[in-house]
Order: sequence, then C-alpha cells, then structure tokens
Amino acid sequence: MKRHTVFAALIIPTALFSPSVLAESSQTDSLPFVFTSLFSQTENSPHSLHAEVNVVANYNNDNETWLSDGLGRYNSGSDGDSVSGLGEFHLGYSFKVSPALRLSTHIQARESSTKDSARTLGLVELKGRYRTDLDFNQSVQFTFGQFFLPISMENTDRFWDSPYTLSFSSLNSWIGEEFRPIGLEASYLYHFDHGLEWEFAASLFGGNDSMGAILAYRGWSYGRHRTVFGDVLAVPELTSLEDGGNFEGQRDDGSKPFGRELDDRPGYILRTSVTGDAYLLSLAWIDNMGDTKLHHGEYAWRTKFAVLGGSWLITDELELLSEATLGNTTMGAAPGVDADFYSAYLMASYLRDAFRYSLRYDLFGMDDLDDMDDDNNDFGRSMTLAVMWQPEDNPLSLGTEFLYLNSKRSKAATAGQFDDSDSLSVSFLLKYRF
Repeated sequence: MKRHTVFAALIIPTALFSPSVLAESSQTDSLPFVFTSLFSQTENSPHSLHAEVNVVANYNNDNETWLSDGLGRYNSGSDGDSVSGLGEFHLGYSFKVSPALRLSTHIQARESSTKDSARTLGLVELKGRYRTDLDFNQSVQFTFGQFFLPISMENTDRFWDSPYTLSFSSLNSWIGEEFRPIGLEASYLYHFDHGLEWEFAASLFGGNDSMGAILAYRGWSYGRHRTVFGDVLAVPELTSLEDGGNFEGQRDDGSKPFGRELDDRPGYILRTSVTGDAYLLSLAWIDNMGDTKLHHGEYAWRTKFAVLGGSWLITDELELLSEATLGNTTMGAAPGVDADFYSAYLMASYLRDAFRYSLRYDLFGMDDLDDMDDDNNDFGRSMTLAVMWQPEDNPLSLGTEFLYLNSKRSKAATAGQFDDSDSLSVSFLLKYRF
C-alpha cells in the first residue's frame, strides 16, 4: 500500500480516539457509542463520517473489458454475452479544524467478478478546503490535495456518484478514469443581491501527466470506475506497444493515471460558473502541459480540453442537464500520437415521489490527425434509460439501467484488426448508505 493511502487510512482511527469522542464515550463506557456518535454527526462534533455499499450486477454482449487489457467499452465483462458483478465500498471522513478549514478523504474498496487490473483498495480523494468571507457578498476559497473538479452536472452525489444513472456518461467515465488534479485551486465567489452567484477559479496541478493515454489507446468507454491514487490500469494489447513498436517504451502493465510528477511541468485549470435559482452554467479549460516525452516507462501526454456544462430545473420534478468537451491529446516525437477528441450528452430526468426516471443521449468521437499506422479514430453514440428508487430517510436505494451503444473503432491489436459495432448493457444496483 502506498504511503498516501496509508496516511488517509490512519485519519479514521485517529478520529475514533480523539479527545472529544473519547470524552463522550467515557460517559457511556461503550465502544459502540464511539462509532454511533461518529455516524450520527452531532451539530457540535468536528467529525463527519459517511459510508456506502454498492452492489452492481451487469449483463453486456461487448468484448472483454478494457480493465483486463481487452477492447471492451465497459468496466466489466468478457467476450460476447457475459454476466458480472461488482461490489464497491466507499468511506468518507472529514474533520472540521475550524469554521474556515475542513480536511476530508474518500477511500474506496472494490471487488469485481471479472478479473481486472484495478486496485482493490485505494485513495480517491484527500483534500483540504479553506474558505473565508470578505464581506456579505464576497468569499474566497482554497482547495488543496487530490480532488474532483466541481464541474460535473451528473456526478453530484456523495463519493462522486450519479443520482441519475448507474453508468456515467462517456465524458465523466473518462474523467473518473484519468483526470483528477493534485494541486491547489483558488476560487472567488460573488453573491449578487438578487440571488445570482458567480465564481471564478484557477488551479495549478501535477501528478496527472499520463492523462490521455487510456483514451487514445482504448477509445471512449462507459462505466462507474474511479481510479485510485497510484493505480496502474491495463491498456489494450496493441501492435504499437509491442517490442519493436513505435511505443515499446510504455510500461508493460499499463498506464498510471495518478502518481508522481513525470516532467516537472505543472498543468493549469481555469474555470467559471454562474448559478441561479433554477439553473447552473459552467465552463472550464484544462491543460496538463505534458512534455510528450517518455519518463520511467510512462509517456507524459499533452492533453488540453474545454468542458461546458449546464443544468436547468424546469419544475420541481423535471430537470434537464448537459455537458460537452472538445480537446486534443498528443504524445511522442514524430512519429507520435496526435488526436482530437469530443464528447457530449443531453439528459432529461423526472423525479416523482421516490422514483427518478432518466433518459440520456450520448455522442463521442476521436479524430486521428497523425500519419502513424495505429488508427485512433473512434465514433459512437448511445441511449441510456435508468430508473432509480431513492426514498427519503431510507438508507436503501435500488436502480436499473439499459444502455444501447452503436460505435465504430478500428484498432491494430496483436490478435488482428479490431472493429466493434452494436452492444447492449443491462445493469442493476443495490445501494446502502450509513
């Protein structure tokens, strides 16, 4: 286990035996009271602890999952018709150091019935957040550590999950797999008297130099995978990665999305958002500033892209949300990889009593701009229908999802030329929160 993961894991035992908790537990002389007090989150307690268990069953008729160095579009499954299961455990802990400063962490454990390359246990987020008000209308905030950008329209639930569907859109599936800045963000928030809020933020980050490798080698995908710090994910068995291939220097076990800085060139992020009573608009520009060279068996990709998102609460029950990205990724000296990529989705969601019905249309693609034999062209579109049962004041929720995907992608794999077309994915979810 890496040092960072060990550090995050030690935060929780420290909280269990902090003076405030021990003082309360001494009154009852009961160890279970310690755990109960942490989960109940009294108003004056600086500690907050949340956990969640997800059990997902999936059927799909695609190729072998990309997490097992296949070229399948999904996070699970083998060639052809297959049924698989996934178990997830998410643990989140935060400590309120002061009214302005809060530290928090998100640890993930997972187990799949499909043998894959992802770690069983690891750190998803470890961050600190300092916020102070300048006056009644203005505030500034500093976020540091490893964290998700607050730009996703669909991944708004705890543990960067989606309350709308089981699988994330192609855009947010890729974000969960390959992009999570490790650095510092400074943001400025202005609250207008009529209720409108405007935010502007700028970030410097590192440790994300290989971003773009999985997207280019594999193409777009669908799933709910959140890569942990230091994880090495499989890449397809492509001829360009074999001995004698153009990129034979790539490490044999895959690509590490989040780890040490490779080229000592920090990336940057600029983002802004406008929030009203019933709508949210967001725009972000990300550039990891990779030098495109090989470092210790891993290429530093130069990946830059814009993300535009918006949501509109039309009524108390009906919501419309959308996101789109457009960018480019390059790697290596000539010959090298040069590809433009794009992805967009539009989703309507209707909430009635305890049931949420969501319909999402998704479009993605990649245009190969280089002269290499390795073909990175990719195109696809999908339709997703999900029904979620999420009763209030009930720790249990259920969901089901149907996803139809039509796509075309040509890859020069070691087993021959690969080309995919239609596939169907059916998933069931059981979630328990405590």
